[in-house]
Amino acid sequence: MGAQSYHHNRAKVTIDCTIDERAYIKMLAAKAHMNLSEFILSYLRKDFPQDRKPNQVTLDAMRESKEGKGIKCESMEDFWEKMGMNPNA
Repeated sequence: MGAQSYHHNRAKVTIDCTIDERAYIKMLAAKAHMNLSEFILSYLRKDFPQDRKPNQVTLDAMRESKEGKGIKCESMEDFWEKMGMNPNA
């Protein structure tokens, strides 16, 4: 098995930096007892959305969709018209 199949729910991100910057980031990560991914994500996760539960409006829309209710559109043009929006505005 390759590395990609091991982390099937993960994606790779590439960050371009100098060799010196990479070395410095690796030292900071090691000092924090983290690998590079953990270290970088520890700074970014604080800005990630925390509430992953759908709100009531979303729950109602999901229920309507499962029940076959709601607005049915024949095309994207039909969708925009029913939403009262001009996609080219």
